[in-house]
Amino acid sequence: MNIHPGNCTSTDGKQVCPYKEKCYRRNPIHFTEMSHPHLEKLVMDQLDGTITVPPRLDFECSDRSTLLDQLKILQMVLRKERDRNDEIGTGQTSIEDKRNSIRNIPQFTNSIPQDLKDKIDRNKKIAVERREAKLREMDKRAISLSKPSTSDSSDLTMATDSKSLIKDDVSNETWSKLADRIKKQKLESRNEMTSTLGLKRNSEHFDQDSESSKRFKNHQAIENRSNKVGGQAGGASTSNGNSQLGDQEPDLMTAYAGSTTSALRNEMRLKVIEKIRSSGIKMSIVEPGEFALKYALSAPYHLFFTRVEDCKETHDQQFSLTFPEILDRSLGEIVSSLQINFMLDAGWLCAQYLLAGQSSDMLILYGEREDQEKLPPNIKTIHIKMPTFGCHHSKLMVFKYRNNGIRVVVSTANLYSDDWENRTQGVWISPHLPRLPDSANTSDGESPTGFKKDFERYLQKYNLPDLTEWVQAIRKADFSDVKVFFVASVPGNHKDAEHNAWGHRKLSTILSQHVTLPPNAPEWPIIAQCSSIGSLGPNYESWLSKEIIPAMCREKNQGLKSHPRFQFIYPSINNYKNSFDMRKGACCLPYGLTTHQKQQWLESYLYQWKASNTRRDRAIPHIKTYTRISPDQTEIPWFVLTSANLSKAAWGHKRGNHYIMSYEAGIIFVPKLVTGNTVFNIKRETPDGTPRFPIPYDVPLTRYEAQDKPFVMEFFKGYE
Repeated sequence: MNIHPGNCTSTDGKQVCPYKEKCYRRNPIHFTEMSHPHLEKLVMDQLDGTITVPPRLDFECSDRSTLLDQLKILQMVLRKERDRNDEIGTGQTSIEDKRNSIRNIPQFTNSIPQDLKDKIDRNKKIAVERREAKLREMDKRAISLSKPSTSDSSDLTMATDSKSLIKDDVSNETWSKLADRIKKQKLESRNEMTSTLGLKRNSEHFDQDSESSKRFKNHQAIENRSNKVGGQAGGASTSNGNSQLGDQEPDLMTAYAGSTTSALRNEMRLKVIEKIRSSGIKMSIVEPGEFALKYALSAPYHLFFTRVEDCKETHDQQFSLTFPEILDRSLGEIVSSLQINFMLDAGWLCAQYLLAGQSSDMLILYGEREDQEKLPPNIKTIHIKMPTFGCHHSKLMVFKYRNNGIRVVVSTANLYSDDWENRTQGVWISPHLPRLPDSANTSDGESPTGFKKDFERYLQKYNLPDLTEWVQAIRKADFSDVKVFFVASVPGNHKDAEHNAWGHRKLSTILSQHVTLPPNAPEWPIIAQCSSIGSLGPNYESWLSKEIIPAMCREKNQGLKSHPRFQFIYPSINNYKNSFDMRKGACCLPYGLTTHQKQQWLESYLYQWKASNTRRDRAIPHIKTYTRISPDQTEIPWFVLTSANLSKAAWGHKRGNHYIMSYEAGIIFVPKLVTGNTVFNIKRETPDGTPRFPIPYDVPLTRYEAQDKPFVMEFFKGYE
């Protein structure tokens, strides 16, 4: 690493960290922007191996654990730079050059010489040219691979499935016109397009009713069933979808499912990408192998928001991601997956694995199914039967990797295209969780937050034999690097040992044990934000101030404190009119007018959806979050990301004991466990180098104006 005399700038444009050997930052972004010669000297010979700290150091170090974390982050950054430079070719400072020059750091200068600026400009031009050439070569290869031979032409023939591929442009049509228009479009496209993503579909399965109408009705009738009260014992029915397509040759997706090596999967992937491009289907394709660095840079929170397809500003954000990135091979080779969700489009889900080049061996637990695809034998689906008015609403993923490790993902998005295109969703991705030694006890490898025990208990509540291997995988994994709490809901009237294990009582227990607020805690309002609202009762005191607010007020130093203000972010009709969903005739806000008319008192607590800071103003929020915020709008003491909307069915209420009707899953970020501080700063990086905590909406919040009304489904029938 060459340093110019007279200023703190290295030859590759990085400024030398002014704290030098005293830098204790663990913010990955800091290491991409600043040079640390004393650390780079240790990492240069360990770029591809396991990082170790030598017994003797030539600088003072009082915390070797922090040093090891810094070296791991720097290893990822430098390895990425090396690989990029190897791809670009000559003209870049090589890692070997850095290794040879880092030992002698000269004095500093005040400016970068002109010849270096010229060199940088030349290298940028070379990089662009080489990248364009590489893309052209990839296109040629994809085209050659996509040309069918006599033996594989049937692989490239697929039935029509325009449900998730063609969207209509809708302005301000009424509900009935919208349904008729989409119905007509689907019938026409059925005869014109060949799906490049789904499996072969039998014509008798095609629903002559509007799929869009069906989707709205599903959301309103199913996701909002939490507005009602009732319940019976639930169960599960299985449908492994293992039936084959008669004597026909397997379609492309079935052929992909049978690809046992990464090389074969990559070849099939290129064929499909070429068909996507040639058919004119609009779909963003992210090249695999790039996500590991983005994941490292998201430390210590590992919290992401889904990319908004129609807002290009979100495409390059460090905290934006697409579904195939979750599956990215840079995180490991997936051998099997567990998907737990509410709404499922199995064809779309399979396509995500194909685009990522990963094995599609999968067990899927779902509540409602959007498609009727006949699935290949390596995919098994189980429909979770609910009590009368409950909802299987959790959104979880677990991946097993070739190296025997696993990873857990908690999200707010359903498994179909609309939820991953132009909506605001949240996704938390766990660290890689390695397998424990065979000699380890089942209680070993626990997270400081008890995540492992709580997650295992959640899976066992399904009482499904198919989950046995996944429960075993959890038991054998080392969760010690997980720094968030798991908070879930399962149907039942919970008492005794289970009384505080679920819903808002679990949240209350965690906050009372781990959260510390200042004496002015009553001045820290509670902010709730979600995409649907249950029946909350005739007034604020019926349930919110009686159960939810007390639960979210809990802290270690409880004392006698008054309740804080309650602020509720829910999209208004104007929010929806200006959204991408409105333009495409879609909706994810299943709140009904009948329910709202019984609780109009709620309007005095409502705030608009505003998200200009994250460039998601027009991306309707399907994300669900809960937190508190300091009076100066800069700090929060905890943060919840969850599938649970604001409803009794999701969080529970006092009915005998603690009565819950739905399955839900989420996580709780508590500063003490994540950063060692008592609060998260949401505005800026802290002096110790901790990055700001990413929240999806703007603060301060924006109240509803007098003419504003919350969005209700009857909007599509002309109500405003």
